[in-house]
Amino acid sequence: MQVEETFELTVDGAAAIGAVAGGWMDLTVLDAAEDAVPALLSAARERASGLDGILVRTHDDALGALLRRHGFRPSGAVAGRPRGNTEVTLVLRLASDAATDDGAVHPPKREVFDPPAMTNTDPKGFVREVEEFRETPFGLYVFRRADHPKFDAIESWLLPAFDLRATIFHFTPGHERDQRVYLDVARVRRDGNLWHTEDWYLDLVEHPGRPIELIDVDELLAAAAADLLSATVAERALQAAVRAVAGTAAHGHSVDAWLADEGAPITWR
Repeated sequence: MQVEETFELTVDGAAAIGAVAGGWMDLTVLDAAEDAVPALLSAARERASGLDGILVRTHDDALGALLRRHGFRPSGAVAGRPRGNTEVTLVLRLASDAATDDGAVHPPKREVFDPPAMTNTDPKGFVREVEEFRETPFGLYVFRRADHPKFDAIESWLLPAFDLRATIFHFTPGHERDQRVYLDVARVRRDGNLWHTEDWYLDLVEHPGRPIELIDVDELLAAAAADLLSATVAERALQAAVRAVAGTAAHGHSVDAWLADEGAPITWR
């Protein structure tokens, strides 16, 4: 389902992050004092005007009980996402709701890049040989071959100032896709000779001549609800994605043009 909008929602004593897709608002409540819940829900209802419903996620049982008192029904009592009628439907989903679990939420994926050793250790611990590393003031370029059935090489830029990893996949014949640069929102840091990335779930796909596509917002929200990411990190991930969407929109929907204007002139093979 394509995400139409992502946002942060804050009132005194409460904070949430959310997304709008398919006529519904998905809202992850990060923190809320009891006396702040009415104001938070009022702000959410106002933002959800014209939508079918609000699906609220929280990992906190006490907060879940509080939300129930304000009209939210447990998702286990609702078949799928109901269509709203005259009022916005309120649905509560706890992390412990096994009946409606969307699948296990994986921890952030981490990789290590070792230029002196010419290797890349992937999230599963496999050590891959790297054909080329190139360090610049704004990031690290990586090119390596791949043994994947759909692509035979990848080249990436690790860009710490943008919280991004930019990648071009070299697809094999018959597996080409209508995409150019693929952006992973991620923490990028250097520790001595090693570079580290921690994936923050959100991805953006550059389609030539069209607005960049933001995907996997649901994964970020689920990870935040499961305490796999802090509220601060989730907010930082959203900010990185919003910056990329706005930046590419102002530069002809081009990742390269936007980054060059920001002082990171990436180049590819």
